[in-house]
Amino acid sequence: MRIWLALLLPLTLLAQESADKKEATTEKKDEKAAAESPQPQKEKELTGYIDVGARWVGRAGDFNTYRSLVNLSQGTRLLGMDIGYEPAANRLFTSLRIQGYNWGGDPYNTARFDLQKRGIYRYVGSYSNIAYYNYLPSFADVTANKGVYMNQRSYDTTRRNFENELTLFPGARIMPYLGYSRNSDSGNGITTLVADMNEYPLRNLITWGMNEVRGGVRIEMNRWHVTLEEGGTNFKDDQGVYSTEKLTGNRTSPYLGQSLYLLSGAQYYRVRGNGAYTKVLLTANPWNWLDLSGTLVRTAPKTYATYNDTLKGSLVSGDDPLLIIPQITDSYYGNVRMPHTSANASAEVRPMERLRVRTTWETDRFHTSGSGVLTTSYFLTTTAATGTPVTGTDGERLDVTRNRQQVEALYDISKKYTVRGGYRYEWGSVILKANQFITDNPTERGELQRHVGLFGFLARPVTRLTLTGDFELADGVKTYYRSGLMDTKRINLQSRLSLPKSLFFNLLYSRFDNKNPTTGINLDATSQATSANLQWMPKDGKRISIIADYTRSTIKSDFNYLYPLGLFPVQSLYRDNAHSGTLMADLRLPLGRNYSGHLTFGGSFVTTAGTRPSNYYQPQGRIQLPVTPKLEFFSEWKYYGLHQPNYYYEGFRSNMFTGGVRFVM
Repeated sequence: MRIWLALLLPLTLLAQESADKKEATTEKKDEKAAAESPQPQKEKELTGYIDVGARWVGRAGDFNTYRSLVNLSQGTRLLGMDIGYEPAANRLFTSLRIQGYNWGGDPYNTARFDLQKRGIYRYVGSYSNIAYYNYLPSFADVTANKGVYMNQRSYDTTRRNFENELTLFPGARIMPYLGYSRNSDSGNGITTLVADMNEYPLRNLITWGMNEVRGGVRIEMNRWHVTLEEGGTNFKDDQGVYSTEKLTGNRTSPYLGQSLYLLSGAQYYRVRGNGAYTKVLLTANPWNWLDLSGTLVRTAPKTYATYNDTLKGSLVSGDDPLLIIPQITDSYYGNVRMPHTSANASAEVRPMERLRVRTTWETDRFHTSGSGVLTTSYFLTTTAATGTPVTGTDGERLDVTRNRQQVEALYDISKKYTVRGGYRYEWGSVILKANQFITDNPTERGELQRHVGLFGFLARPVTRLTLTGDFELADGVKTYYRSGLMDTKRINLQSRLSLPKSLFFNLLYSRFDNKNPTTGINLDATSQATSANLQWMPKDGKRISIIADYTRSTIKSDFNYLYPLGLFPVQSLYRDNAHSGTLMADLRLPLGRNYSGHLTFGGSFVTTAGTRPSNYYQPQGRIQLPVTPKLEFFSEWKYYGLHQPNYYYEGFRSNMFTGGVRFVM
């Protein structure tokens, strides 16, 4: 019954039609009298709207999958609010704007506050709250074959972001500013307590937070603009797992004829870090034929970490895989420094009327050095006196340099045709500590080197048709990673056709190939998509507008990776063939001379076949009915449906009904 009330609530207000007409007539008389009056009308100081409503949810299927993908619940909500206030005379501020969306229990809600006094200051603050839930039963689940669906890498946390910035003298040539931001995450989840030869899924407690303070000045001159900023960050990351009951873990077979288990265990780590940074931004137009821009960011973060664990049960010794012991304790302390410099510069030169030459240069460099001390104790009995401490020190090193330089020219053959061509060179290197199997050199070195050719065009052969194309062809010499970019091809084609009677048709095609024929890697990855879009908006959509979109996409990946235990190659195969589409229509409902509503309906779908076939459907409909110039009612229906043939237990379906009212200022 409540669902039908939500849908029919706006319709019941049509009984007020006579009163609305009378009110509309009265308002017309007032407007006519105001127009005839010689005194000018005052501008509205308060503008905007407030949407308040309630949602009812019907659901069937797997609740954890529903929460991971949709996570909307029923109840009363502040669905939206956008209020602006501009007082005629106020010494403190000249404008105020408050925005808020999805408050009252939804998993993602936002707020924004904008306060300013023209020419004196402007303060902008924003807040967002995300209830992050991720518990897909099929992900990281080694117990699914037993009929026990437990995601062993799951999260149920709350993430909050708070941004603030105060700018002095906005619109002036010199504008100092000061900013502060806070990001945090807290909650719990499930992760594995890792022991030698076994893993034990446990509840994970999470607390994470970062603060940033920044200040600087923006200088806006006629032909150049500069931003100078200095800031600093500090963060913490605490996580821990614990167990006080006997667990057999993920291992299903005995080890050396004995069953491994955990009687009690706890693992905790604590990370603290801080760092300062400097940022410089520059844009300039010294002459009409030259544009310049550049960015420099320099950071120097430091991180300190501690780790402790205590495990009791039937455990395998890390130093002697033939020894099973009742207790292990570990204690670790480490610190890391990572100075990081990023810079880029670009220029556009126009030496002649039809020719433009662009060049860009980028570099990204960081150096990571760390050290740590680990103390491990193995207990042959439950008595601490028999402990055998093992202490070790370790140092890490990682130097990464990545550079990119690009030059391209654009030439206008005529007013209808433009072509471009260019060349990009990418190079870099990485130095890291060698693994334990390499004894002749303490470090390993990797290199990056790629040559990329660039081509493109823009054509307008007829008035209503626009064609664009972009092409990249790369020859990779070296790459850092097995799945990194090597020999690549990239194609992007787009056409836009304006048909009579307000019809617009777009066709897009994109394809990306990445190949690495190196023996042992044999990477062959391809992705492509073809999209068609049709829009019909007669008279700029005042009475009706229709949008239709369809995409056919494919993804193919085939390469060899190294299996962690033994480092022997294993083939990875992935295929995905997808169809997706959207059809939406918006109709204006003429309810009277001065009143009109809106009816919006349609939906979207995604169907995939391949490695993980799935079917997802989301039809919807919405109706808006005005009652008075200051009051509007609306009802909305949405359906969510997911089905996966290979993971049928993750399917769900849901009907949502929302009814509410909009108050217009």
